[in-house]
Amino acid sequence: MKRDLLRLAPWLGAAVGLSVILTVAAVPSCAGPAPDFSAPLVSGPHQGDRLTRDSLAGEVVVLDFWASWCPPCVRSIPILNELADRYEGRVAFYGVNVESMTGERVADIHRELGARFPTLHDPDGRMKRAWAIQALPTLFVLDREGRIRHTERGIPDAEDLSEVLDGLLPASEGGPH
Repeated sequence: MKRDLLRLAPWLGAAVGLSVILTVAAVPSCAGPAPDFSAPLVSGPHQGDRLTRDSLAGEVVVLDFWASWCPPCVRSIPILNELADRYEGRVAFYGVNVESMTGERVADIHRELGARFPTLHDPDGRMKRAWAIQALPTLFVLDREGRIRHTERGIPDAEDLSEVLDGLLPASEGGPH
């Protein structure tokens, strides 16, 4: 048995390595254009409107893909709330819920979790597929031209994300001096 495992080890390692490469390659690249999308706002200001990539042109944007059953997603909310408050009026923050439930239910959960930034709803998984989401939470930062400038999976680090956002803002808006 041990000898069989030793013979399989290189093949298993190659399979794992290939799956990591394919997963990383599938994520939209940084500095590349963000995938197009259209999704309804189910919470926050302008609830009921549809948001599109083109409607965000000219803004620095944070999109955080999440689900209510995901503990790291829930732990991310206070961090994103803090950053949304800190960058109010300079950076637009949006959650993107990927669960196949009603928009009303997503809005209820959003409120229960204390999120203070709007949430989009992707019940059919179109955005999730277009953005190649493999794990939750996954966060994207878009620059004013709609290019992906930063991607991270897991609970975001507030200071690291602040550095990214500051780098995309002009000095007059609190960016680099």
